[in-house]
Order: sequence, then structure tokens, then C-alpha cells
Amino acid sequence: MIGVACWVVGVVLSSLAEAAPRPHIVVLLADNLGWANVGFHKPPDLPSRELHTPNIDSMAKNGMILDRHYTYKFCSPSRSSFLSGRLPFHVNIYNDDPTMIPGAGVPVNMTIISAKLKTAGYHSHFIGKWHIGMSSLSTQTPQARGFETTLNYFDSGNNMYDSTTVQNCQIGREWITGVDLWNTDGPATKLAGTYEERLFGNRALQLIRDHDVSTPFFLYYAFHTSCTGYNATGQGGWFDKESSLQPPPEYYAMFPFIDQPDRRANVAMVAFMDDIIGNITHELKVKGMWNNTLILWSSDNGGAMHLYGGANSWPLRGGYMNNWEGGIRVSALLSGGFLPDHLAGTTLEGFIHEADWYATFCGLAGVDVHDDRAHAAGLPQPDSMNVWDLIIGKNKTSPRYEWPITPLGEDLDREDCGGDAAYMAEGRYKLLVGKVRQAGWCGQIHPNTSMAWDTFHDIEHCTHEKKGKVGCLFDILADPGEHHDLALEMPDKANEILAKMKQAENTWFNPDRGSVNPGGCVIAKKTGFYQPWLP
Repeated sequence: MIGVACWVVGVVLSSLAEAAPRPHIVVLLADNLGWANVGFHKPPDLPSRELHTPNIDSMAKNGMILDRHYTYKFCSPSRSSFLSGRLPFHVNIYNDDPTMIPGAGVPVNMTIISAKLKTAGYHSHFIGKWHIGMSSLSTQTPQARGFETTLNYFDSGNNMYDSTTVQNCQIGREWITGVDLWNTDGPATKLAGTYEERLFGNRALQLIRDHDVSTPFFLYYAFHTSCTGYNATGQGGWFDKESSLQPPPEYYAMFPFIDQPDRRANVAMVAFMDDIIGNITHELKVKGMWNNTLILWSSDNGGAMHLYGGANSWPLRGGYMNNWEGGIRVSALLSGGFLPDHLAGTTLEGFIHEADWYATFCGLAGVDVHDDRAHAAGLPQPDSMNVWDLIIGKNKTSPRYEWPITPLGEDLDREDCGGDAAYMAEGRYKLLVGKVRQAGWCGQIHPNTSMAWDTFHDIEHCTHEKKGKVGCLFDILADPGEHHDLALEMPDKANEILAKMKQAENTWFNPDRGSVNPGGCVIAKKTGFYQPWLP
């Protein structure tokens, strides 16, 4: 009898789970957006006309600002973390070349969020910057990983106007330039040549128009705006002025009163993103989907406040590519009609890591967060924590209490990856170890014409053996700008957290990801398109 009762209860619970409303989920991920590059974080001394984000600001005003939303310090690991539900520490901490075999980014046997939501009946779509691998058609494309349709580029960046890139691709002495633009199951041969973000924005609107509203909808749109773009007249490097920001001319023309060209270009690109977001929210309302839609808008990492980046992290320290708050604490918000009405206009102070959306979305969709495929392959399980009860106020404290940010290992010797290790502890302390670059602060108006600040030449030597200093220690709740280093005042706390960092090193997922493969270059030379070259 007990067994029958349990069976009946199980059926009822299962039926309730199936009947529970599954929201449409729209994720809008900005690229390299600075903390101060949106209106709801506008510095007091910055003229209002030098920011144009009315749609994002409206979502903030009518939704929930996520005041302590954390990501990784740069691109591919941040995307790997969000998609896989793992802390970067347990999936990927490097911006490796997408042509690497067996693969950069997210291992193919880790189930990403699109595949999870697919099991709950979601129709999933991807637009924009992929950046987690590309060698195999059957295992590494967005479609192979659970997205029904995609319009994307594979590498870190390309040219906004014609989608070309060199992807560090050289055969002999010849640099191979090709188009990096993919349309679900093949090169986007009929689309390349139009300003890229227009293609992406128009695809988002079409997907909403075509959606059957009786089924749940998942859109992951990873914007290219506010990121640098490849320019064939330069060297293709991120910090080469010839390959810097590429706003649409008509948006650049909107801000003639901004005298610093990089700030002007950045503001123009963010304004274009804002208009696209306004079109998306409007289309959701016209389609009748808004009331059951949850929107997450966030930057993928901190602002590119280095030379030619044009972003502003004020009042936070540092920016993109480092573990200062300006590099990993990002502007973010929740919006949409699915968000309870009483949360409109609120700010959430609890910690959320981007990896936590995996479990949160799984919870809303009614699917188990456990990754059976990863378990079978001996790979780490998701670290993701369901933060929905924190969001709706059922829980007053966040389950995300502490986490390893970057390891003490080889990252300390890779200046291209920041040169620093870090750990967040006890819901308030952060320890940084190593030589930390971009150790300064932007002004309220940054960049400006009075000083060309090469941020990478500002280095804080957090580890100082002669002073007995194991790192830089900050109370980021009391001192969010990281002005006051507590390491010498609280040596016991610094050493305690250092011990946690060393212990966490035992769980660092750092497999052999192979090496750069010429297959992508060969097929680009043959076809004119970068694309998977393995079945």
C-alpha cells in the first residue's frame, strides 16, 4: 500500500511539474561592456547625452538590477561558464584558439543549457558570438549542442562590415582571410557583407515572429557590439588601433559632441545594442509573449577600458582581462513579464555567478541539473546554484557564498590571461595573488582627450615576499572600489584564503585541449569561409 501511495504521489508531482508554467527565456549578453556604460550606472559628472541606453534603463527601472552579478574576466571562459553551468575553474579559463583539437571552450561531453532546455520542450536559438570551439560539425557547432537555429561567428571577433577575420591563420607566409559567419548548418553565404549586428538583430525579431507561442522559447543572443572588430588594414590584434571599435556610421554621427574617438565609438555601439534590445522587447509584446518571458541582460565580463577599448568601469577598479571588480563584476538585470510585479524597480544585492543561471533555468523549466553525459565521461558536474528563491525574495541570502576565480598555477605566468589568481571568500573578501595589471581607476569621463592611459602598464604587485604579503585582500562589500588593501592588517585572513586557493587547485579542470589545427585555415582558403572541417 505504501508503494502504491508513493507511486500516486510521484505521478501527481510529475504532472504538476509538467503543468507548471515554463517561461520563455531570453538571454542578451553584451560584450566588454563597462559598469559605467549604461544609464542606470551613469557617473554623476558625465553629461546625460553621452550615454544612450533608454531601453536597457527602462528594463532596469521596471525590472530588477543585479548589483553583484559576477562573470569571468574575459570572453571564452565566461561563455563556457554560462552555457555549461560550471565555474570557469571547472570548465575553461583561457581564450584558446577555436581550431584546437580535441577542443577549446566547453568539452563536447558537457551538456550545455540549450540541450537541457530542449529536454523540457524548449525551442532554442542562438545568435552572435560563439567562441567555445568549432572544429567538428557534429559535436562543436551550436546546432550540435542543442540549438535549433543559429546565426553566429565562431572566433572571438571579426569585421562588423563583412564578417571577415584572419583567426590567427597562416599557411606558409600567407595570412588567410576568410568570412566567419555561420547559418545553422552551413556558411552564411547569402548573408555576409551586411553590417553584422543588423543581421543578428533582424534574425532575433524573425525568430520571435515565427515562434509558436504554445511552446517555450529560449533565445541566447551574444552581441558583438562594444567589442573590437578585425580590420584587414591592421595587424588583427585586439589592441591595434586599426582593429578597434567599428560602430555603424549613423550611430557614430549621433555623438559629435564626444571629442574622444574611442569613447564616442563605444557609446555609439552601445546605443545600437540598446535599439536592438528595444526592438526585441517590442516584438515580444506584439507577439503576446512578454507576460511569460524572463529576460536576463548582462555583460560577458568587465569593460574594455584599455587603449582603443572605449569602455568605462568607474567607480570599480580595473577592467576586462583582470580580476579587479571592474573585470568580473558586471552590469546586469532581469526583466520581462514573468518577473513578479512586486520586484519592479528593485535592486538585488545577493551574489550571483553567471554559472548559476544553468540551475536556475533548469529549475524554471522543470529539468534536473545533473549532467548524465558528463558523469559518464568523468567530467565535472555543474557548480550551478538555483538562485530563483533569492530573486523572488523567498531566501534573503544567496547560496553563492564563495568560489575560486582563477588558479594559482600557470595562469600566473600567462600575462595574456591577466597574470593573477583570485578567490572570493565568505561573501565579502577577495584575495588576488600575483602581478595584477590594470591596477588603476577610470575617471567619471573615460577615456578622455587629456591622457592616453595605457592601463596594462599599471601593475599592482600583490604578492610581496619581503613584506610578508601573500596577496591583495579586499572587503568588497565595504570597499567595492578596492582602494584599501587589508593584507598586512589581516594577515591571518589572507593566509586562510590563500590556503583555500591552494586546496581548490586540486579541483582545477585543466585537460590537454590539444593544439591549433590548420584545418580551419585550409578550408577557409578553399571556400572563403571559416567553418568546421571535421565531420
